[in-house]
Amino acid sequence: MKLVVSFLLFWSFYTYSCQLRLGADGYFPPHLNPTESGWQGLSIDLIQTLADEVGCELTILQSPWRRSLQLIAQGQLDVVTHLSVSAERMSDFIFIGPHHMETVVLIGDPSKVPPVQTLAELANWPLHSMIAILNGAYYGEEFHQLIEQDAFSPTLVEIRSHEDKLALLDSGRVQAVLEDQTTLYHWQQQGLMQDRNYQQLMVIYNNPVYFGFSRHTTSPQLQQQLSQAW
Repeated sequence: MKLVVSFLLFWSFYTYSCQLRLGADGYFPPHLNPTESGWQGLSIDLIQTLADEVGCELTILQSPWRRSLQLIAQGQLDVVTHLSVSAERMSDFIFIGPHHMETVVLIGDPSKVPPVQTLAELANWPLHSMIAILNGAYYGEEFHQLIEQDAFSPTLVEIRSHEDKLALLDSGRVQAVLEDQTTLYHWQQQGLMQDRNYQQLMVIYNNPVYFGFSRHTTSPQLQQQLSQAW
């Protein structure tokens, strides 16, 4: 009996000695979706499968995007999803994937904003037409350069969560948002666009996104296991 108990204790320790803390923004369909029965979505399924493959227990903590990046740097989270590669992030993150090919699009009511097809045209976007962007998100180098222009930056409204975007459009506080194209498709499939005239106005950025694991909490052995499992 003692041998069985000892084995069970050993097995329990072995199974859960690896803990992965995932920082997840709120409602970001079809990738991340907190429900009463737990988190669901394409990215949740993938990261859970990856955790199972390396024998880790996955814990999901709801956290705004920029806050999650800060917690990774501080060693208080282990992984985020949908992370674009940039030189600034290399010191804090190990990139596993890509798990999704992200297409960031500008979404709005075309009857309420000027026509736009290129970033050069977007640079002349009128100041009264506000655009919501996710705080801490990366939309490519060209858009980053656009943000630094004094004539354009006042049109941007930084928000903490994806789930605020439709509400901001509906209230008229912003006239457009930047969002993943698959989220727009999800809104359309769910009938959320039935009484709204929000459409894709232009593509901002095409980009592979990765699971970003913390260099501060992920051991070299686990890094190798994650790469092999992926």
